[in-house]
Amino acid sequence: MNLQKLLLMKMVIVIVTLVIFHPGFAQVRKEEIKSFSGHIDNIPKDSKFIVVNERRVFISSNTRIVGENGNILKIDELKTGLSVAVEGFWKPNGILAEKITVIKTSKIKR
Repeated sequence: MNLQKLLLMKMVIVIVTLVIFHPGFAQVRKEEIKSFSGHIDNIPKDSKFIVVNERRVFISSNTRIVGENGNILKIDELKTGLSVAVEGFWKPNGILAEKITVIKTSKIKR
């Protein structure tokens, strides 16, 4: 009889634990990609970010840098004053860029 009570108690503890800590109940907020455009204000030499409209735009190995016609560009081809469109995730210390597109000045959204 004691063995049955012990097994029943363990089952109840496992079930309660699963109900409380079930990953389906976690409130996971999916990040939303946002975009903006502007001119490159600054490109620090030792950093992995650029400054566009006074906002830090972090560039990672996953960031795609493309020209207006879709050709892939290198980070070295970004210059101060270029007009760009940035798509990325907004973080407290800046924007983590997914894609940076070099655009013509006449197409900039303000």
